[in-house]
Amino acid sequence: QNQPSELKTLFLSQGIIKVYEPLKVLIGESDSTGAIYKISLLDIEKYHGKVCPGIATGFRMFQDVIDSLYPKTGVAIRGQVAVACSKGNDMLDVAGYIFGIRTNSCCGRGELGKGLLVVDTSLSTGVKKQFVMIFKRLDNGQEYKVTFNKFKLMEPDQWPFIDETLHKFKRGEKLTQEERSKFANMVHKAVLEVLKNGPKPDSYKIEKVSGYSFPCEQ
Repeated sequence: QNQPSELKTLFLSQGIIKVYEPLKVLIGESDSTGAIYKISLLDIEKYHGKVCPGIATGFRMFQDVIDSLYPKTGVAIRGQVAVACSKGNDMLDVAGYIFGIRTNSCCGRGELGKGLLVVDTSLSTGVKKQFVMIFKRLDNGQEYKVTFNKFKLMEPDQWPFIDETLHKFKRGEKLTQEERSKFANMVHKAVLEVLKNGPKPDSYKIEKVSGYSFPCEQ
């Protein structure tokens, strides 16, 4: 396995996500230049807690989405993007961090981001290990749909063991050392594959769409 310093280097080699934070300017903390945050995969790890194959792939997906939404600058503006997802998951969690958005039930960052993070089960495709996300710029209506296929992140014959081990862990059951080692090796290998060679083909698809209405627009 890679040593922590080598893994950190791989995280930082994935590039950055740029976001503009208007609240920083509003309260006089800085000018507009100083209000651009540069988010690396290392920052995502600190916020989310870990980098699994989904997060490693998702980081590249978020970069692609932001380039689509903001083709001229490549800088996302917090409070200007609403996100809906067919189910609550890691990617929804990370979207909240990147775009500075929250659900309606959360009062944090209510000045700009409350209600812009939505779980909408009607977006579900019904396909196992697949979910859909909608990203919409509220200022110009530009809208992109992402279909994310988690099944592509691991080899098909690995999923039964991965799922069962995760279920045991969530239930608080004690895992054997063999199970822990096997699980860690599988996941770590898949993460390194993404970091070194990019996301697996068909792990996600981005397409321009229109017509999705968020609660804040109704």
